[in-house]
Amino acid sequence: MPARRRVLTYGCCSEPYPDVTFTLLLRRRAAAYVCNLLLPCVLISLLAPLAFHLPADSGEKVSLGVTVLLALTVFQLLLAESMPPAESVPLIGKYYMATMTMVTFSTALTILVMNLHYCGPTARPVPAWARAFLLGHLARGLCVRERGEPCGRSRPPKSPPSPQPPKGGAGLPAGPCHEPRCLCHQEALLRHVATIASTFRSHRAAQRRHEDWKRLARVMDRFFLGIFFSMALVMSLLVLVQAL
Repeated sequence: MPARRRVLTYGCCSEPYPDVTFTLLLRRRAAAYVCNLLLPCVLISLLAPLAFHLPADSGEKVSLGVTVLLALTVFQLLLAESMPPAESVPLIGKYYMATMTMVTFSTALTILVMNLHYCGPTARPVPAWARAFLLGHLARGLCVRERGEPCGRSRPPKSPPSPQPPKGGAGLPAGPCHEPRCLCHQEALLRHVATIASTFRSHRAAQRRHEDWKRLARVMDRFFLGIFFSMALVMSLLVLVQAL
């Protein structure tokens, strides 16, 4: 509260007229808001990207995002009650809205990743561009590897050859044979063995496609984890610096 004294002489009077001007500097104490509203929001927003780190088989990825969104909604209501109504949105209100928007997008992307993870064996194979870019370069850069594979040397898995139907007894040589107990004479047995082998190859190809989609989901999880965690950290640091 600085003060300034002035002595003025007016035309109506010969005596000097002193006056003192006080300047009041009002500032809101931000410590209570930082401890009660800002820090809990920062901690909750840092929990939101961890939904991408949870395994898809746990069944808690979407639940974590929804829980974080509900917690931010409760803090938003507390903030609306403690703040005076005004035309301009305060800084902490902008931070809450940005954080809730980020959590909403992360929950939507989590649902997308879950759909990729649970593509069944009947799904179509991974596209060639996704296999080359996502399962190749991006997986190697994010260090997403298969079990037993060293980090940084991951290669996109090759698509398995489509099984061909057996022709002529599964391609086994069946020439003339004079032995009565030779397998060449067991045509029905050879057809059954060929059918079993073809079914097994089809099952292996379907399982391979399913594993490719699961690995693609892991790559997307790791990618979104880095992006959203960086966004939450940068926004929190900017707001804390401006508030303090």
